[in-house]
Amino acid sequence: MADKADKILEIRDLVVEYSTRRGYARAINGASFSLEKGEIFGLVGESGCGKSTLGKSILRLLPKSARIKEGDIIFKGDKILSWPENKINREIRGKEISMVIQNPQNALNPVFTVGTQILDVLYFKSGKKKRRAQLKGRAIEILKKMGLSDPEYRLNEYPHQFSGGMKQRVMLAMAFISNPSLLIADEPTTALDVTVEAQILELLKGLVADFGTSILYITHDLGVVSEITDRIAVMYAGHLVEVAPTEELFNNPLHPYTKGLLRCLPGVETGEILPTIPGQVPDINNPPSGCKFNPRCQQVMSECRQDIPLLQLKSQGHHVSCFAVSCQEGEGNHGSG
Repeated sequence: MADKADKILEIRDLVVEYSTRRGYARAINGASFSLEKGEIFGLVGESGCGKSTLGKSILRLLPKSARIKEGDIIFKGDKILSWPENKINREIRGKEISMVIQNPQNALNPVFTVGTQILDVLYFKSGKKKRRAQLKGRAIEILKKMGLSDPEYRLNEYPHQFSGGMKQRVMLAMAFISNPSLLIADEPTTALDVTVEAQILELLKGLVADFGTSILYITHDLGVVSEITDRIAVMYAGHLVEVAPTEELFNNPLHPYTKGLLRCLPGVETGEILPTIPGQVPDINNPPSGCKFNPRCQQVMSECRQDIPLLQLKSQGHHVSCFAVSCQEGEGNHGSG
């Protein structure tokens, strides 16, 4: 386990709620994990599990209908939830922590050239101390680093002249321009074909090696995280149900939900229909009592319907939140409702 000084980010007992017509609905319920320097940490789960909400909470980019009710977000030893908005904007967003979203088309302005948009980022991050002409060399350099051919020419083109993969490389260029300590990558390859996806994943691994940046990689695709991450957290209905090193998680999944996700992965074609997890992610306005996975779980027990199991260490670096796992090991496990 890394020393505290090596921890870039710590999430402690985070609770995030959305205001609805039926009151506050809890999207994140007591999530806790840490991210180390130079680590690629995967956050996986079905759509609606709260993955993107957690990522946006770090940068305080939640909509007005959301609130962080409890918990701490600690970045480089500082509890940044207590920071005022202007300090977060001045010192954290886009500087120490950058974010890349799923669809780069929505993040690039179609009426400005790619060069103008990159130079805008450089200009503001330099504190407006340098002229745009002075920053052009840096823009060309960062685009070349992202694997774009003929970057000097590309600066004068518009987003519609770029393919999906090229646009994502531009977004990564903007994200890495200030050498951030943390990159939040929210489904960055979902809209790309598999060949371009593989190229972007290799690029991200190279950027971690070159910049020493940590990455929180948010996705529903277990195949992707198997290729790029050091550790994985599996999320379900706002709860972290399993956290483990990547190889350990794939070789020895413990939680029934994790096992179900892995069974659904396509492998060598056999002609058989892929299994599915019955049911769906619960409505956060009306979640089931106890373990949120219990209505879909084939190992459900009476206590699963009453209490929420705690995330407990089972082996080195491998944590799981499940009464059934504890019973199989002959352990006691006490949760909170």
